[in-house]
Amino acid sequence: MKQHHILVLSAALAFTACQNNPKTNATDSTAITQTSPAEGYYEASLAAASSPGRHITLNLRPANDAEMTTDYLNATPEVVQIGNWALQDSGIVVTLVTVGSGNPEKDTLTFRQEGESLRYTGSDYGTDGLTLVKKEKPAPGNKELIVWVKAEEECDRGPGFGKMKCYQVQYGDKMMVPANETWDKLLEPIEGFTFEKENIYKLKINRIPRDPKIQDIGAYEYKLIEVMLKEKAK
Repeated sequence: MKQHHILVLSAALAFTACQNNPKTNATDSTAITQTSPAEGYYEASLAAASSPGRHITLNLRPANDAEMTTDYLNATPEVVQIGNWALQDSGIVVTLVTVGSGNPEKDTLTFRQEGESLRYTGSDYGTDGLTLVKKEKPAPGNKELIVWVKAEEECDRGPGFGKMKCYQVQYGDKMMVPANETWDKLLEPIEGFTFEKENIYKLKINRIPRDPKIQDIGAYEYKLIEVMLKEKAK
């Protein structure tokens, strides 16, 4: 009988030890997932003697997703690049492709982490280089754009959007030449603007972010600020 009591007590103590040992269940769903110190939102502004300069942001998200934007501060939309990032012996390697360019060629950038900053280790940003500083990601803001409009048409924006008014456009202070090959599509109406056929317009418009919670709608709405030029199409 005494031996039986000893065996029962030993089993109880072993069970209690297992319950109190956090290492006994390696697949516990409540385990904390560690994040990389590189994750976060970074930005930098680069001055330029002959142009308005550039504002650059880099967002390193969980699951190794990356997004980089370059705003040339010249009343044109930002250049958006998406891809992935990884920690390697050489540093933080970011591989990106440009959204909407139709060019599948990838850009690869390597950064060295220095505290709360990322320093680009290549030579693409001149002698001053590029250092991005970690910050809180700001809410999207309004932006003024200069837009050339040469045609109005009906565009199919895909499932959930349907057909609606859109424009053939160029961005920037000067129209690119040859003009017949370089027109993009603006898949949104411009509030306050009425297009008349056989004319080309130069507009200043306000691009306003929409609430991201609203589905089946574009990310921005556009409102006319000023008709800067209206002339007959050649």
